[in-house]
Amino acid sequence: MKYSYFFLIVLSAILVAGCANKTSLEPTDHVDNYDDVRVVAWAYVKEKGWDTTAEDDWHSADVKETIADNRYVLLDKKYKNQEVLVVSFKDVKNVVTGTPEIVVDSNTYEVIGYMPTE
Repeated sequence: MKYSYFFLIVLSAILVAGCANKTSLEPTDHVDNYDDVRVVAWAYVKEKGWDTTAEDDWHSADVKETIADNRYVLLDKKYKNQEVLVVSFKDVKNVVTGTPEIVVDSNTYEVIGYMPTE
């Protein structure tokens, strides 16, 4: 009986320790691995002078996959109706700003367009 309690305590400790390690190894910000896309989009925003309305950092940007349609100004029309990545920047208050969304080629990670703001 003593060994049963000891075994249960040791097993519980191993399970708790294993779960704790997994949590600490996972990044808490963005688990989508699109940091390169964020950097490229942020450089484009700064180049165009649109960074005054966005948070001065690319880390907080959201990246999503979508289809390039008429909502976007595309630098090359060959991307129309193709799957692309769209990067949205936030202001200091964590709300979407007047900064245009940046459209990035999902294969080459090059900026291929943007969504104009009102």
